[in-house]
Amino acid sequence: MENNNKYTIDKLNQIISIAEDGKEGYENAAENVKNVSIKNSLIYISGERSAYASQVRQIVQQINGEAEDEGGGAVGTLHRLWIDLKSVLTSGDTDAILNACITGEEAAIKEYKSVLEDDEIHESYKPLIREQLHGIELALANIKLHVSQ
Repeated sequence: MENNNKYTIDKLNQIISIAEDGKEGYENAAENVKNVSIKNSLIYISGERSAYASQVRQIVQQINGEAEDEGGGAVGTLHRLWIDLKSVLTSGDTDAILNACITGEEAAIKEYKSVLEDDEIHESYKPLIREQLHGIELALANIKLHVSQ
């Protein structure tokens, strides 16, 4: 049971890290777009990611685990995607910024689905993960609407 608990904590910490990386990525993106509507959307999504991290952090603490600190970065691939966003930001190209956000969201969706499909993760944690996944999918759809065609 102890090994399963550690495994679960590690997986939940990955979710926390994903949410924290997304929060930071969206904050940076919002600072670098000029369109007020898009800026507001990005700020809203950043706030959602902060809430997601807090929700999962509470679960980790309830099962006596040590939750990932604010700041994210434990999931290397996703962290690198959001770092790539930072390099795009200097261009000021809104479509490039939004496309970097799309890439980050697609990677987050993949990670969330992986946790949901993992039979070693207790079913009682999955409704929250599903709810957050749904929010990420909605955010992705919203971002795609803002990209120029």
